[in-house]
Amino acid sequence: MALLEVNDVRRRFGGLVAVNQVSFSVNPGRIKAVIGPNGAGKTTLFNIISGLLKPDAGRVTFKDSSITGFKSYQIARAGISRTFQNPSLFLQMSVLENVMVGRHRRSRCEFAGCCLRFPGQPKEERSIRQAALAQLDYVGLIQLAGFPAGGLSFGQRRMVELARALAT
Repeated sequence: MALLEVNDVRRRFGGLVAVNQVSFSVNPGRIKAVIGPNGAGKTTLFNIISGLLKPDAGRVTFKDSSITGFKSYQIARAGISRTFQNPSLFLQMSVLENVMVGRHRRSRCEFAGCCLRFPGQPKEERSIRQAALAQLDYVGLIQLAGFPAGGLSFGQRRMVELARALAT
């Protein structure tokens, strides 16, 4: 059974067909690559899957539920996250704090709860911190957790983005 299915997805921009009847599936535990030259529609395809763009035709299914046309936050809530070509980190924050930002998507405390320190918020913050540390360990950057993200190399920034996406 496929975890992610893309069926006959098409997206146009005026007269330009950027993605034309793309279909594939990804089974749990498998890695699937999308390759092609610049302008082939790879980014458009990922924007459709992640909800940044809506397809003109076709269907995207995740865990046997259609996510076609969902907003990006709804797709993130369902369990799909992505990184972008150019890292977009909070450069003044630590590496750990950048990953924790992604994990807050899974928290129950809202903005007011964090500011007012409602009961349960400190425990949840510790849980978010531990999950973020686990993702940093997974991508091999645990030793940089306290460093400012702005001081990282491009490759390290990409790995922090990957850790943040995994935390999400």
